[in-house]
Amino acid sequence: MGRRIVTTSFQAAGAGSQTPDGYTERIVKLIPADVVAAWLAVTSAIRIAAKPPGVTTLWVIFGVGALFAAAWTWKRASEPQKPPPIAQTIVSTCAFCVWAYATGGVAPQWPGDLYNPLYATLSLVAFSLASGLVPMP
Repeated sequence: MGRRIVTTSFQAAGAGSQTPDGYTERIVKLIPADVVAAWLAVTSAIRIAAKPPGVTTLWVIFGVGALFAAAWTWKRASEPQKPPPIAQTIVSTCAFCVWAYATGGVAPQWPGDLYNPLYATLSLVAFSLASGLVPMP
């Protein structure tokens, strides 16, 4: 199964044809699970570090994660003779940001009272359910 979301029978036609992706398959393809897993590994290492990095470094790590999520999605969802996966890349990058927030990441480092475990969980559920409804060209 490729990472590109197949939305119409026309896109699915041809050699190695497949049926268009349903709601659940779309959600799975929109979550950059490999990048989220890397984020969890990095933030776990930060939590147990004897001397954790400063807030600026943590935000740089988050920014690099978001850029990597975009680049990784673009690379994995691009296919020859098909339009670039712009919408899928944008939604997947947003998904990374929501997952990074929801998993706490470096929770005490979120500015002010921005991090709230209840709101983090609710935002993750809402985003995950809504992302499958985003139309992909």
